Amino acid sequence: MHLKQRVLNAPSREVDLAPWRSRSADPDRLIERWLVDFKIPADIAIAVSGVGDGSHLLALLRAMPKDSGLVFCAEPDVVRFKAFLKTAAAEELLSDDRLLFGVGELDDAFFRSLASFTVVEYSNAEPLIFAPFFVEAEDYYAAFFLEFARQLEMWRKMFGTNLTQSGLWQRNTLENLRSLVLTPDPIEFQGAFKGAPLIMAGAGPSLDESLDFLRWAQDRAVIVAGNSSIRALVRGGVRPHFVLAADPNQTTDRGFDGVELGETVLLCPFMVYPEVVRRFGRSVAAWSFGNTVASYFRKAAGRTREAFVTEQGTVSACAFDLAVILGSPAVFFVGQDLAASADGQLHASDSFYSDEGADRVNLQKCRWMPGNTLDRVPVEEKLFVYLRTFEELARAYSKELKLKNGQGLTLYNLSRLGARIDGMPYLELKKAPAALESFGGGDVPRGWSRVKSILSADWSGKGKVGKALGEFRSYAESACSFALREALAIETGARELEQARASKAKLDAMLDSDAAFKAILEDGQLKLELHVHRRARSLIARQNGLDGDELESLKSYLWAIAEGTYHVLAAMDSSASRSKASSASG
Repeated sequence: MHLKQRVLNAPSREVDLAPWRSRSADPDRLIERWLVDFKIPADIAIAVSGVGDGSHLLALLRAMPKDSGLVFCAEPDVVRFKAFLKTAAAEELLSDDRLLFGVGELDDAFFRSLASFTVVEYSNAEPLIFAPFFVEAEDYYAAFFLEFARQLEMWRKMFGTNLTQSGLWQRNTLENLRSLVLTPDPIEFQGAFKGAPLIMAGAGPSLDESLDFLRWAQDRAVIVAGNSSIRALVRGGVRPHFVLAADPNQTTDRGFDGVELGETVLLCPFMVYPEVVRRFGRSVAAWSFGNTVASYFRKAAGRTREAFVTEQGTVSACAFDLAVILGSPAVFFVGQDLAASADGQLHASDSFYSDEGADRVNLQKCRWMPGNTLDRVPVEEKLFVYLRTFEELARAYSKELKLKNGQGLTLYNLSRLGARIDGMPYLELKKAPAALESFGGGDVPRGWSRVKSILSADWSGKGKVGKALGEFRSYAESACSFALREALAIETGARELEQARASKAKLDAMLDSDAAFKAILEDGQLKLELHVHRRARSLIARQNGLDGDELESLKSYLWAIAEGTYHVLAAMDSSASRSKASSASG
């Protein structure tokens, strides 16, 4: 349940927001003493116990440097928080970007407000105990402080990756654009396998014992592999209908080395490592949702339908949305261990990880979580994040999402040695055939014929895409050359402050002249360049207590635009060169 809905569902009634005030001889003095010698480094996120009437939070924010810092306040009582929202203090606190709230159960929704680029600024979490509220629910707040530190680190890594990898993602997208922009979106396969269950084959150790079941299910279900599991399937006599690949890095391609791909269709986002796309020719369907570049140029080609496909660090998570698109009522997960074996092995025996000798984890660094058939199984930190992701997705797609029949997806986990996934009950392999056949099977061969027919259709719109690419290139070149020229002018002392201000205003007007093209630029390397620029200015302001040298700040901004736009233009040049080389060799 989303946090907003949690508060809306709570009853409204009069509540004593701060009973501690009546027990204190001087409440305001108590708050003052609480903040005596308050000095927390600017890169530390503060976790605070209790909302109450908000008076202690107002005092805390006033004691902090203006426009910097992050405070996350936990309130266990949803009814009290709802009453707090009616106060004047709430209006002031909610308007302060430095303050976030979590209310009620300490679940994923509680911490969802951390999902922003702001968290990248904070390296650690520090609890700040306000005793009057802490003593009301000590166990709750103790758990909150621990979980807040973990959640902050998780979101920091996620958004840090988004920042640092944004240039790579956009470069891959531009390199893949000419190959993928006219391919079908997976939404065009909508309902093709109506009634047929889907089997998602992960690459965990238990995949080895699932191959007999997969061979039996070949024409009875839609079989989907991941880039790490396709080799084991094909060599084990299983021909997957689809293979998912999403990672932008070169390691993604290694799973396909030496694999006879046959008619298997690649499903991928535009940012996938380009060599993977080249392996499949026209047997590709790519989703553009969430990718600014891909969505824009797909629409320029006249393709407006987009599939929503969840990408959450592991390609197997895409199986939920894929099942909904294809019309599958159930998903059977095999090889989805999300845990290491007893000797530390992380993947199936036939995988490129084993080839490289990089398939073992130190069990001492693992969490020990409940297993499907074992009391405890070792789960490394990355797999623990995936485990929580799968639990959230399982809850959403099996209980909250309703298909046309009024039911959610039926989910099974067939990984005998894997971690228990709440919302995805374990099913023994020997019982899986009967469970699969209970869905009626659908017509898998007919659905597959429909997919092949869609893939073989003529792909039109190339001229429109070329025209749109030319317009975007002209826009990016203008911004890049102007920003570079003005940054160099400031560097060499040829611009005074007023001239530099005018240059920035002119550049901003150029960027604002096309909102769609600006959004494309800001979704790539420019995102990181601007973050670095703002971060540097913020650090200078914190250290000096002022905004620093404005001329230096303007120069830094112009360099950020020049670097970010140059990165896009270089990626476009690389894509064009590869396209020409491919045409010449063809």
